[in-house]
Amino acid sequence: MSAELNVTLDRRSLAKFRTLLKANRMMAAKSLTFVAYKARDEWRASFPTMFHLRRKWLITGARVEVATPNRLQSAVYHKDKYLDRHVKGLDTPKKAEGGRLFVPVQPIEQQGTHTQIRAMLRRADRTKRKTFRVRDMILRRMSKDRDSIKVLGVLRKSVSIKPRFDAVAMTERTVKREFPTVYEKLLRQWSEKG
Repeated sequence: MSAELNVTLDRRSLAKFRTLLKANRMMAAKSLTFVAYKARDEWRASFPTMFHLRRKWLITGARVEVATPNRLQSAVYHKDKYLDRHVKGLDTPKKAEGGRLFVPVQPIEQQGTHTQIRAMLRRADRTKRKTFRVRDMILRRMSKDRDSIKVLGVLRKSVSIKPRFDAVAMTERTVKREFPTVYEKLLRQWSEKG
């Protein structure tokens, strides 16, 4: 005894199958983009807890590259290279371009922005009590007393910044938590329409 199996597909079934493949890629792209926006929002929410924000440029600089059906890849990135030095796993020190970096000794909450510090140093050089350098320290006499010397900062060729923002882990957690449910929901909505 022999068994015979005949499989036939009509043109309507093939058309539905092609439509399903197309919809599958479209829903995957939409899901990836949605999850990337969720991860970006989590990045933005975590910045104020990790960084001393003076302005909103750090928050608004987080961006998303959207996925398309032809390119099923979405990305979350930051447009400013400042953040690169704070991301865990990159460990890129800030190097001086052709000179030395001025590193203030005050706590970050008391420091001004880098443009305010430059302006303060320029103003100090126009007064009688100018700044002066001893080895790698920038000092200034605050009054006529001999003991009234204040250390403004130190000069370094490069500065190692301790990374504190784990962008990869945060994004992976968001993808694992959100992608399956969003993808399934979009496919279900598509199938209910057709």
